[in-house]
Amino acid sequence: MAEPQNHTVKVRIGNELGFHVRPVQRFAELARLFQSEVEVEINGRRVPGKSVMNLMSLGGRHGDEMTITACGPDARQCASVLRFLAEQDFFVEDNLEVESCTERHIDRLAALASCFDSDIRAKVDSVEVDAKQREALMEVGLAATSRPRFEIAGEDAEQARAVLENLAGHCFYIEDEMVGKGRKSG
Repeated sequence: MAEPQNHTVKVRIGNELGFHVRPVQRFAELARLFQSEVEVEINGRRVPGKSVMNLMSLGGRHGDEMTITACGPDARQCASVLRFLAEQDFFVEDNLEVESCTERHIDRLAALASCFDSDIRAKVDSVEVDAKQREALMEVGLAATSRPRFEIAGEDAEQARAVLENLAGHCFYIEDEMVGKGRKSG
């Protein structure tokens, strides 16, 4: 990992319900996977970005600007991942069509893998492909509920593995009823 650095990104909260419980939990969960300190500012209030309670106190609403600042050895990767999460409405689904889940899963995997400098290979059964290449991921038969294994090598491999295994383990937060498990989303 490189020496400590600061990275700041800004994003508008696009989720219709704002920065509420599920988005806050997802944000804090991902932020905690990085070594960098994270701060979030909304409407002039700034709080630590790894604390669910502090993030909830911001009361971010749809359309508010969120400033995310990461400071540490993996600041660029941290800010990139958290910005992507926010730009994707914190993976809160408004389209519950199962057919679109697989493409959304693959898009998220490729985009998040691209936030890291390491070489990231996704393995499904005995097939291994570059996880940063959407088309290659499409060809290996990933489904919305796939949990690929990862081969990761490079200077930010530890953070890449933590983020990708966490998100793949949650099927990128695809809501349970979308994949037939019957549990209500909340």
